[in-house]
Amino acid sequence: MSANEITDDVIKSLALCPRKDVRKWDHYYINDYNFHTYTYGKDKPTMNYGVPVKGIDGVEYYGILQEVIELTYLGSARMYKTILFKCDWFDSINGLNVHEQYKLVDVNHTRKYPKYDPFVLAYQVAQVCFVSYPSMKNDKNQWWAMLKMKPTTTMQVQEDDAPFQEENNDNPPTLSEINIDEETYVHDVLVGDMQEEEEVYVGDENEEDEDEDVDINFDEEMLEELLGDEADI
Repeated sequence: MSANEITDDVIKSLALCPRKDVRKWDHYYINDYNFHTYTYGKDKPTMNYGVPVKGIDGVEYYGILQEVIELTYLGSARMYKTILFKCDWFDSINGLNVHEQYKLVDVNHTRKYPKYDPFVLAYQVAQVCFVSYPSMKNDKNQWWAMLKMKPTTTMQVQEDDAPFQEENNDNPPTLSEINIDEETYVHDVLVGDMQEEEEVYVGDENEEDEDEDVDINFDEEMLEELLGDEADI
């Protein structure tokens, strides 16, 4: 196939190679991870420069992010950009220790990947954190424990069990199964309680009337005494 027969603009731009001028970033956000280069993040309290990537051989490689590079390709229709991560990779063949039961991964940071293959596409990587062993023995100084980080948009929320509710009742009760005597008894009890409440309420009204009568009689006696005093005068 000749160059004139290629119609895909992306393939044409890749064949022409990227521009010589590139842009570099000291931090970059992709795949819901915030990545820092080693130079930018080495003195920060958090580690954001650990990266893993799975190779075509099925082996997962771990490394340290050194540079974030933006390449630009010029096509006939538009301009295309892509992001590369340049990393220092550890030796995943001779410098990796995986626990058989718990699948914990330890990386020997003194053993480097023997081949020169530092570049990966940014969308291919995730993020890990390397932690040194808090041991006074020298046998663990060369090993880091690897911890996989979760994306910033992922949250662990406890899921409540769905409430149990029977949607269909195969044996609904019929009218013949209802005990009419029990319903009559319940009705009599309710009516009796209501009558007792009414009697108590009526009793309270009579007591108020008696109190009003006493107050009226007292006022008449006082009035007679006052009238008697005026007659004496």
